[in-house]
Amino acid sequence: MRAGPISGLRRRSGRDGLAIWVALALTYMVFAGSVSVNEGLAALVCASLGTLWWWGVGRRGGVRFRFNRGTLRPIWRALRGLPRETVQVGGQLVRALRGGAGGGTTRERSASDFAWATPDGATAPAARAVGLLAASLAPDSYVLTLDRDHGTVVTHGLEEAR
Repeated sequence: MRAGPISGLRRRSGRDGLAIWVALALTYMVFAGSVSVNEGLAALVCASLGTLWWWGVGRRGGVRFRFNRGTLRPIWRALRGLPRETVQVGGQLVRALRGGAGGGTTRERSASDFAWATPDGATAPAARAVGLLAASLAPDSYVLTLDRDHGTVVTHGLEEAR
């Protein structure tokens, strides 16, 4: 006789822990810059410490993130636009070096202007986190604050028109 959801918790936790460990180890190796025994050992240690942190602390938090394919859509859009926006920022920086560009602006907008700022349902916390990351991933702007109580999002951008 199975105990329902509790019996599956250990299996899911182990699978999730392994996936997190592999992701952390691979991420470390991508950013290490070289492949060597020392970097491999450092990746193993860092991934193990990160997974232990997730296992001991991260799973006890009050916010649970549930992802689905639609939740991750803003990240893919942001990554596709990253090369184009990087070239635009490069042009802005060249103009700034020549003395022809300003330093950017801060804008406060309604949260209803951003689909990621007001999600609902079981995936709302994950959708809000992914949307915030995607909005800040662009090289020419980032989110300063998301005030859900007042329904505003404050962003900083290099371009005055954005």
